Amino acid sequence: MNNPNLHKVFPGIDYTPLNTQYPECIHNPPSQNNVTRDIAVLSQLTNTLRMYGTDCNQTQMVIHAIERLQLTGKMKVWMGVWQDANTTTNARQLAQMYDILEEYKDTHFKGVVVANEILFREQMDITALGNLLGRVRTNLTALGYNLPVATSDLGDKWTASLAAQSDYIMANIHPFFGGINAKDAASWTWTFWHNQAQSFFKSDPKKNIISETGWPSQGGTDCGSLTVTVCPDAAVAGIPQMNQFMEGWVCDALKNGTEYFWFESFDEPWKIAFNSGDRNWEDQWGLMDVNRNLKKGVKIPDCGGKTIDD
Repeated sequence: MNNPNLHKVFPGIDYTPLNTQYPECIHNPPSQNNVTRDIAVLSQLTNTLRMYGTDCNQTQMVIHAIERLQLTGKMKVWMGVWQDANTTTNARQLAQMYDILEEYKDTHFKGVVVANEILFREQMDITALGNLLGRVRTNLTALGYNLPVATSDLGDKWTASLAAQSDYIMANIHPFFGGINAKDAASWTWTFWHNQAQSFFKSDPKKNIISETGWPSQGGTDCGSLTVTVCPDAAVAGIPQMNQFMEGWVCDALKNGTEYFWFESFDEPWKIAFNSGDRNWEDQWGLMDVNRNLKKGVKIPDCGGKTIDD
């Protein structure tokens, strides 16, 4: 577990193991060996992973990898519990969460993230989401688990009301989707985050988290609006631009203690289905390809040797 091009400078990284989409995983399941190799690589970049769902034994595989690599206590996980408009999916994911906690207790977890961008997708309103978070929190407490319960959604979906019902603020903030040029991406992200949420930040700064921010390595140009198609100074998907955003963001965030998850660790080929026309970046957000190769030209800042463990 020692690649000189990898630096442990990310407070967190978003991670979805390969082949963990249900029901496809019934016929093409994830591989424990693959997940273990993923975790070995990711341990050189971060000590905290954020996941998105419980299907296909993905959480159990990550825990097994952490234990096998003797990273218990050194690598923690935010368990993701996917929720959408499908009540069967929602019930299955929640049941799996409780089963996972019954088997492993709360040793490996920093908390539980119930739903991702469900307000953005308009599949639940803030009242229903708040009630769901409350039920999960009550149940976990009754079962003896001392874990925070949070949700994650777009930065502009966060309000004082939502923040009051989530133990952590977890906002997905993507300068790329704002059509922001990479040279301005770091400052824009910081400004957006504080303008949007500072008035209702938690008193503990570690509870105010940018749960996704990153940059795609290829796929086109985002003008920040579906109605604008010509934008020479907008967001270009590319490795030089990814590097530029990291250069402006990563070491300053490490220095000032900004909590965030980099989106994301590896490309996700299944998201090709969400590409359309000249917008072909959905599967291209990884620092690495699916085989754990750092993409050619990607330069992870070394921050003068400072790491998140310092």
